[in-house]
Amino acid sequence: MITSLRNPRIAGVRRLQRRRERRATGRTAIEGPLLLSEAIEAGITINDVYARSDDEVAAELAATAGREVTKVSDDVLAGMASSVNPRGPVTIITIPGGDRQVAGIDSLVLWDIADPGNAGTMIRTAAAFGFQVLATKGTVDLWSPKVLRAAVGGHFRTTLVEGLPADVAPLAAAGLTAMVATADGAPANDVRLDGDHPVALLVGNEAHGVPDAIASTGNVQTITLPMPGGSESLNAAVSAGILMYLRMVGRSD
Repeated sequence: MITSLRNPRIAGVRRLQRRRERRATGRTAIEGPLLLSEAIEAGITINDVYARSDDEVAAELAATAGREVTKVSDDVLAGMASSVNPRGPVTIITIPGGDRQVAGIDSLVLWDIADPGNAGTMIRTAAAFGFQVLATKGTVDLWSPKVLRAAVGGHFRTTLVEGLPADVAPLAAAGLTAMVATADGAPANDVRLDGDHPVALLVGNEAHGVPDAIASTGNVQTITLPMPGGSESLNAAVSAGILMYLRMVGRSD
């Protein structure tokens, strides 16, 4: 059993809290049995599984992935995890590579989204409603432990593409109709969310939204959700969820 946070292996896991280390190694950490189960089912490469000595669920899942559990003390597990009072296990996976934008399906574009919880919630919702997820260069790292935790396995059920330039040209080139969620666009029921033509729903930074220069581009539609209750705005992830649901309903009509 590993009982020291100074153990080289444990130190390496803790460094994965940093984006630079994740990019350099091509690995990230996931927490809990649900994410480990989802990763195994999706065929993600499982490198190491760390858990308490009495964690039978972790041992069974690790065996399914052809791995053995590395047993750690409670203090070490807490020091490895990004969550408070982690349940374990902490698993190191290889970040899937080579994902490319899929032609002919709807996309949710995270435009400079800064909050990991929002990003994870939107990934989870996109996976549920049949959207792929595209993220601009300024968006939070989609493979950070906090985003992974918030997405509850959504990473493994949809396509993720990071590093999109802050421009709608690639969307147009892919045949997507860009729709920007904004405070002063056309009401949702006035925008065509039905039909087979793929769309890209752009949800902007929590504080600043999508830049005016993008929202006002000639081939971009702006769309808003009416709020008769008088609220100033909706949370970015909530707005995205509502719009994706409306689009899903429109596709099925």
